[in-house]
Amino acid sequence: MLTISRHCMGAAPRQSENSMTAANRPTVFPGVKASRVAIAAGLFGSLVLLPLAMAQGAATRRRVPCLPAAEPPHHGQVPGVGPAIRLLAIGESTVCGIGLARGDDTVAATAARALARLTGRAIAWRAEGISGATVRDAHEQLLSRIVPEPVDLLVVAFGVNDAKAYRSPAAFADDLAELVTAARSRVGDAAVIVGGVAPLECFPALPWPLRSILGWRSAALQAAADRLAERLPRLVVERISALEPDLFSCDGFHPNRRAHAIWGDEIAALALPFVESPPC
Repeated sequence: MLTISRHCMGAAPRQSENSMTAANRPTVFPGVKASRVAIAAGLFGSLVLLPLAMAQGAATRRRVPCLPAAEPPHHGQVPGVGPAIRLLAIGESTVCGIGLARGDDTVAATAARALARLTGRAIAWRAEGISGATVRDAHEQLLSRIVPEPVDLLVVAFGVNDAKAYRSPAAFADDLAELVTAARSRVGDAAVIVGGVAPLECFPALPWPLRSILGWRSAALQAAADRLAERLPRLVVERISALEPDLFSCDGFHPNRRAHAIWGDEIAALALPFVESPPC
């Protein structure tokens, strides 16, 4: 199952009634932070083992099937009462829907449907993703695709490719802060949900020790992202604590339809306080 927690400034988000109940969650401690010592040790170990990671990574890329992006739609409208809440999701392959048949099964659409159930409001959603993109790639290739019109909720989902690229945690956090600021310059002062960095040690497609090495990298990126809420207003950082094998597509690397549905519920629960009340 998927377990998350959040880090935010301001009021704590309420849990969605449509999110997974405590009884259905795994027996892990959601949101447990790795210590600074553990993160430093993991980063050091990943650097020492870089040659092995590169060799195993190349072999894994040859072995894992290359799945297509989801077919349209990549935008839509969920019916409801009153003015629509405008949701934009930007990110890597998860936002593209790699491993899914249709774009309306992606996290952008599932979060929109969950938010409509919670609020009774209409939701207008759109997804803009680039498979294989780091946050830095998004600056160069994705920003120009964001339509300059007002958005109420911005979902930003990156991290896997930054972990694979050995991006430093500080640079990753800086890249995210710059991307959020640049995106807000195009869509207005939207509330932001920064998606958690997926724990790569859980990915079935990755062999050992590659999955541990990249797991150390993803944990360090998550710890750096957690501090974004101290730097930017109206922003929540999600943390993904565990992913079970049955939440992956056939490639063992990308989330499946059920995972996107659970993820959408959690994004909606995190977003609810922002869309229920006007900006400060």
